[in-house]
Amino acid sequence: MSYFSAPTLAKDPDMKKIRNYIMLLNQQLQYSLTNLDAEDNFSQEFLVSYRETETSISQLEIGMDGLLSEFTNLETGVSSKISTLNDQINLKVSARDLCSEISMTAGTINFKTGNLTIDAKNLKLDANGNAEFSGKITGGSININDKFKVSSTGKTEIDSGAYTGSIKCSGPLACGTLITYGDCDVDGSISCTSMSVTGSVTCETLYQDSDIRLKEEIEDIPEETALKVVLGLKPVTFKYMGSEETQMGFIAQDVNELQDRIGTNLPLTDVGEDGYYAIPYSSYGALFAGAIKSQQRQIGELERILKNEV
Repeated sequence: MSYFSAPTLAKDPDMKKIRNYIMLLNQQLQYSLTNLDAEDNFSQEFLVSYRETETSISQLEIGMDGLLSEFTNLETGVSSKISTLNDQINLKVSARDLCSEISMTAGTINFKTGNLTIDAKNLKLDANGNAEFSGKITGGSININDKFKVSSTGKTEIDSGAYTGSIKCSGPLACGTLITYGDCDVDGSISCTSMSVTGSVTCETLYQDSDIRLKEEIEDIPEETALKVVLGLKPVTFKYMGSEETQMGFIAQDVNELQDRIGTNLPLTDVGEDGYYAIPYSSYGALFAGAIKSQQRQIGELERILKNEV
């Protein structure tokens, strides 16, 4: 730190001494202005302040590197700290093992905390991670744990999950498994490998691919085998659990027992991913056709026998 000490004039100064004295003052003033810095204008007590009581500690430091302010509550163990440096601002609140910190630079804002909450008009985030926002999301793409993806062109992929609202799309909707618990209105076509419907399906026409160019390992089902299966089927009426509507059909376990009994291994039942059995009723038409042909052959033979007897 520089300082100025004024020289003492003689009692009877002459002009030469006065001139020399003024020149000395000028030199000392020039030196002081050249070497004076900001800290020379403040006392050490002002630049560094420290106070401590039985319940709290407060500290304030001001220097060329920045500003530091810290307060600690000794009773609760809570400490708050603010530091302003040349290129960074830090805010920190800690309580024993818990700590929340915000670090800001010219290009980034970094949060370190246990739970982040936001309460704004257009964005709300609670401590459990539930978020509500209004407005538009504009950006390149979205990828949430490889389960929900949105590309920059608007293409959306959902690996799994449940959605209770409505989905509107102008292009194709492709999915491995589509489960709807309400009405599903489709103005076009649906192409999927499997579909599970808990309610009823109503349509004007239902087509199933049957082109020979799509099939392989084609084998005839003997008419006698088809007749055995059809005669062994046990038609029943039933209600699905939780529904009051009466249905009719077969029980998958009964069909499996029938095949074990007559020694057939036809794809008459299937097991879904949920472990429940299902029956491909549309495929049973092939069995009915074979059984009818077998019975018609038997009827024809009986008619020939009767004609011969007559």
